Formats: sequence, structure tokens, C-alpha cells
Amino acid sequence: MFNNVALDVVIGLVFVYLLYSLLGTLIQEIIATNIGLRGKILEKAIKRMLDDSGKSQGSKLSAEFYKHPLIKYLADGSWPLKKKPSYIDPQTFSKVVIDLLRGQDVQPGSADRPLIQQSLTDKKILWDPTVSIEDETALYLKSIWADAQGDVIKFKASLENWFNEMMDRTTGWYKKYTQLILLFVGLAIAIVFNVDTIKIISKLQSNPTIRNQVLEQADAFAKANPNLDEKIVQTEAKINTKIWSKADSVNLSKKALTEDVASKKLRDTLFDQATKLVGNNIDNVNSVLAIGWKPGGYENNKADLNVKSIIGWLLTALAISMGAPFWFDLLNKLMQLRGSIAPKDGSNKKSAGAKKVNTVG
Repeated sequence: MFNNVALDVVIGLVFVYLLYSLLGTLIQEIIATNIGLRGKILEKAIKRMLDDSGKSQGSKLSAEFYKHPLIKYLADGSWPLKKKPSYIDPQTFSKVVIDLLRGQDVQPGSADRPLIQQSLTDKKILWDPTVSIEDETALYLKSIWADAQGDVIKFKASLENWFNEMMDRTTGWYKKYTQLILLFVGLAIAIVFNVDTIKIISKLQSNPTIRNQVLEQADAFAKANPNLDEKIVQTEAKINTKIWSKADSVNLSKKALTEDVASKKLRDTLFDQATKLVGNNIDNVNSVLAIGWKPGGYENNKADLNVKSIIGWLLTALAISMGAPFWFDLLNKLMQLRGSIAPKDGSNKKSAGAKKVNTVG
């Protein structure tokens, strides 16, 4: 059996990081959902689009946008902090902007073109003439209005393209915020569970029995969940990216509320799977590595409260912030490397014999 201590220690450490990264991702997603993070990031994007720098006085165009009935009733009021919708499709965005420009008194069969032109010329929306269109926003709207040659349908399509381009940036903003949350969640996990990277490395290096048990768990985990990284990435893409909108999300653009509910169900499914997965495996690896706090309070645990432990917790937090897909991919590569090198350790004769048998057969 292959016995490279350094590689085995790395595999064991990566496996621990993977399990706690899954737990961290679960907690981070719960936090992001309950504080309405997606809605807040989406609001930031809408303000960036409609309010220029956002430093002007008086009523803002983005505020009027969110007052529109079509947007107002998309919000999820089930949680106090979730006062803004987390999903707006491109068609909804373009309709609301055109409504604001042409005003509330539009009649069936009336031409929208002169009304939109008037709003852009006056830099005031007809929906509420007290609300001004800021200079940079007005400049861009006039630009795409001119490109559309005053055609409302083409103008609507340009607004949707503008929205989709902004949502690509918004997805990047969201990932940065969630990674920051995951870093703090990782630090909390490291302290609560006493997951000290330095101590774990020391145990894996010095105790072959512990090292082999952790490796067996890692191998079993990788075999039992061969597509875990794909499931995580696909689920995150559906939750994080499509929660706002993408240009290729044809079904989502027509069923905003329905798909928002579907995303929540998908997220709940991930939670259930992660809870079972993490619960069983973390308990097992904690038992083997003796991770955690000893009973008896401070007197029995004061040895772990030192600068070295703090460094170990910080290393764990940084590792968790890198996310479960990274560690799962690395674990698979290391296990493959270990498997490819294993036959060279004292089993070359067996391999050669096997080759001869195969050749003869």
C-alpha cells in the first residue's frame, strides 16, 4: 500500500476542509436568504442604472421604479429584512421603465413615442413629473432611444439588453459578498468546533492510525459522491445567477414568481442533502481527529486558547471561504494521484505478473 505521509496528510486536511466548507456554504446561504442579500444587491444595481452616482437630492428614479405595482408586489414579505424583490426579469424591467416614461394616463391605442420623447427631453418622468431623470441616465436613455429610431419595440429590447448586461456584473458583486460572508462564517465554524488547522496537521503527521482512518473516510466519501462538485456548481448557478436574470433564461423571463419559488425549493433540497451529508461525515471525522472542545469549560480547554490556535482557526476560515467545489475537485485529483503512484510502492512485481496474465489470456 502506498505510504507517502506528506500526500496522505494533505488529503486528510483537504477532506476536513471539504466537509466544513459544505457546512459553511449551507450557513452562508441561510444568512443570505434571511437578510435578503439578493434583493439588496439587485437594488444596488437598479440604483446604479437609474440614479447615476446616487448623490442627487429629491425623489430618485430608482425609488419610483420600486414603487411601481409590478415591482412592489414581487417583494417577499415573509421576513422583515426582505423588503425588496430578489428577482426581476428583463421584460419586467423594460415595461416598468417605459411606464415611468410614458406616464399613468396612457390610453389604449395611444402612441407611446411622443410621451417617451417628452420625458427624455424634459428629463422628468410623466409617471410623476416631480421625479427627474439624472444627467447620465438621461444621456444613455436618449442614446438607445436614438439608436431605436424612436421605435418603442426596439427601445424596449435595448432596455432589456442593458438590464442583462448589468445583471452579469451583479452576479459578480453577489459572489464577492457571499465570499466575505463565508469567510466570517468559516471563522465562526473554526472557533465553535475548534477546527485548528495546525493541530489537525500535527495529528495526521504523528498518528498513522488516525491518518489511515481519515483517508478511508475521504476515499469512501469521494466514491459515494462522484458528482458532488457538479451538483454544487449547478445549484449555485441556478440560485445565484438566475435569481436575477440571464439573457438565455427564456423560461425565467416569463415566469418570474414561479421560478423564484422553484429556486427556493432547489435551495431547500440542497439544504436537506447538505445537512445529512455534513452531519454524518463531520461527526465521523471529528470523532477520529478529536476535533472540538473538551467538556469541563475553560480549565480543560485553556491549552487551546493561544496564539497558535488563533492562527490555526484563521487558516481554517480562509480554507472554508474558498468553497466546497474547490476542495472537492482537489480531493479527487489528490486521490487519483495517490492511486496512480500506489503500485510503485512494493507492488511492481504484482503488477508485472498481472500484465503477463492479461497478455497470455
